[in-house]
Amino acid sequence: MTALLIRRGYLVYRPEADVGGEDLVLRLPDERLAAVQLKSRMTVDWNRYGGKGMWMLFPDQPWNSLTRRCWFLVPHDELFEFLNENHGHTKSFADKRWSAIRPSKAALLFLEDFKLDD
Repeated sequence: MTALLIRRGYLVYRPEADVGGEDLVLRLPDERLAAVQLKSRMTVDWNRYGGKGMWMLFPDQPWNSLTRRCWFLVPHDELFEFLNENHGHTKSFADKRWSAIRPSKAALLFLEDFKLDD
């Protein structure tokens, strides 16, 4: 993952401790710093990450040696708003959390602008 980020123009820093929720700190190509939570699946959790300027980094599917994964780097709050619009009415979203092993077709369309191509 680090190599992919570097090839895409990011500088990667690893905090010594996961105190504020960030697994990585990235210097974005536009020079801004971003606190990043690394996940194995598409995840939002407003109570943990909402309103804090966090970014989420996750693949489109579980690891499989036969399949190449796409990765996404997206601001948590933008992803939360999209998922809230699409799933906010469901019982499982009542606690302002959502997780999916594979993003839906609609989510993949939303995430297209946040895709990290190799």
